[in-house]
Amino acid sequence: MLFTQRPALQHPQAVLRALREADLPHWLAALRSPAVFEHTSWNLPAEDADALERLAVYVWDEAKFTSSSLLRFVIADRDTDRFLGTAGFHTVQPDNRCAELAYDLCPEAWGRGLASAAARSLTDWAHTHVGLVRVQATVMDSNTRSLQVLARCGFEREGLLRSYRQVRGVARDFWMHSHVVAPDAGG
Repeated sequence: MLFTQRPALQHPQAVLRALREADLPHWLAALRSPAVFEHTSWNLPAEDADALERLAVYVWDEAKFTSSSLLRFVIADRDTDRFLGTAGFHTVQPDNRCAELAYDLCPEAWGRGLASAAARSLTDWAHTHVGLVRVQATVMDSNTRSLQVLARCGFEREGLLRSYRQVRGVARDFWMHSHVVAPDAGG
């Protein structure tokens, strides 16, 4: 993913910024929070050092980015720069002009419209500045909050993917959603 402009978060309380190494312990703590862990498919190792190493692939390093790089931004408090969550893309397929959107928030940041603002900003940016035709998101069937975020952001529910991912050793069902724009005539 090559970009001339980074995405901007349209929210009065938060900003999107690059993920730094110093953010990784905060991200891990958020992902291990029982309220978050229950509804995500992260299969992180039990040892913190191993889990932090797995998350480190998302640390911002523009020199290493390719068109199919994993990309994650921090959602941070606008005034204090406190870590509130992350949002970005994985499963980036430049040849197909699509990527999968992912986001997570610390429970104390829930209910403020941050996930919706991040999903909307990143989706618009992916279509407008990166040239993606399709942004998709898969959501575990139990994650009603995330399903509501996608509905608010104009994603269309495409169907239930039965036993789609192994989540900590159990096959789980996920809903597939997409946000699609018509490709340009040259694409």
